[in-house]
Amino acid sequence: MKFMKKGTKGVKVVGKSKKTRVIIIAVVVILLFLLLKGCSGGEVTTMVTTAYAEKGDLEESVSTSGVVQAEEVKVFFAPTSGKLANINVAAGDVVQKGDVLIAYDSTKLESDFKQASLQQAKSDAGYNSAVADSEDNQAKLKEANTNIPVLEQQIADNKAYLKDLQSKLGQSQRDTSNALAKEAYEIQEELERLQKELKTDSLDADAIAKKEKRIQKLQSELSRNAYLQQIAGSSDYVVEMEEEIANVQELIAEYESYKAEMESQKNGSKTGVMDSYDKITYEADKELADIAYSEAQSAYYASKSGICAEFGGVVTEVSAVEGATVSEGMQLLTLESTEQVKVSFSASKQDVAKLEVGQSAEVTISGNTYNGTVSKINRMATMNSSNTPMVGVEVHIDNPDDKIILGLDAKLTVNTRSVQDALIIPVEAINADRDGDFLYVVENGIAVRKPVVCGIANDTHTEILEGVTEQDQIILTYIGTLEEGMAVAVMPEM
Repeated sequence: MKFMKKGTKGVKVVGKSKKTRVIIIAVVVILLFLLLKGCSGGEVTTMVTTAYAEKGDLEESVSTSGVVQAEEVKVFFAPTSGKLANINVAAGDVVQKGDVLIAYDSTKLESDFKQASLQQAKSDAGYNSAVADSEDNQAKLKEANTNIPVLEQQIADNKAYLKDLQSKLGQSQRDTSNALAKEAYEIQEELERLQKELKTDSLDADAIAKKEKRIQKLQSELSRNAYLQQIAGSSDYVVEMEEEIANVQELIAEYESYKAEMESQKNGSKTGVMDSYDKITYEADKELADIAYSEAQSAYYASKSGICAEFGGVVTEVSAVEGATVSEGMQLLTLESTEQVKVSFSASKQDVAKLEVGQSAEVTISGNTYNGTVSKINRMATMNSSNTPMVGVEVHIDNPDDKIILGLDAKLTVNTRSVQDALIIPVEAINADRDGDFLYVVENGIAVRKPVVCGIANDTHTEILEGVTEQDQIILTYIGTLEEGMAVAVMPEM
């Protein structure tokens, strides 16, 4: 990273080679030190180089190296059991999205699919038939349960009506017969009395004639009574009553016949209605057939389409063997993306303190430069071979191309923070002890210690937040020891 100093005609890079600068300064300081020592008769004045704080832009970065890896890795497992017909790739092959990597021999899977399809159709037909029969029997049972009580009530009502009709008819017949019998009895008594009276000698001819005439009339009435008794059962009322009784008896017989039919229907339909256990059995059979069909269908179509690349990348491992019969779930190959690529590296605790997700980075792979973004910082450190805790960091490559090779080393420069128009000084001026950062300034030929608060820094410069101003003459280097209050001599700039 470079310190950029603002000027009137654009931006100028300050400092090119720190090593060369230090060597030159050291030589000059030694010469001046020897000269001053000789002149002072042995009293030492510390020779120093100085600089002034300046305003400028500063950019902090972390430079490191890492390994190119795929962000998306797909391990392909056998989607179904079956025989592998063709293995179209080998480890290291580059593939495009949609390429067929492995093809199945789908002959047996097609046969299994047809069998499962037929079994499902059979199961569906059996289930639908059972449901239809059950619904039909349920309707018949409902009809019987509804009609039987109604029929029983109708039979009971008509039997009561029949009994009433029969009672009325009997009463009518009894009343008529009784009246005629009484009349016949009275006529018979009068005949017998008159016949007895005719046998007496005290009657004259006129009385006898009257009595004989009366006897003839009574005998005629008795014959008429007998005839009436004979035809009493054929009166219109009786005929109507008997017809009604016959109709009611016929209706009762029909009701009883229909009731017997409903009872038979009830008993027959009970056994045809699915209970909860029957329903569970049929539904389970149907579901099993559906599952078998779905699995066979998935297996068949999976074998037809084969195993295809879901993204462009490099095949890094192939464990499948052409012609082998594999089981579902068996590992076949591994595909790593070249479309989603990252660089992984380990950061020290000093560097990780500067890193944040979202920071931009410059990535160099095989001489090609790419833009990157910090995408992940692990929240757990691991020990490296030197037993130093390191934190894993990932940088997503924003613009990958077909020149990227997985597994190669990559150089990274992560731009962590930057400031504009900040107060900055060369990094060699900064010292540190348990009290914090400090530096020395020259005041009236004396070294004066000043504590400072530093901001961001790069390889050459440090941001100063508190402690010095642009007017302070800051000591950069010195020969020998330097303590606060010592006399110092500033070497001229080369």
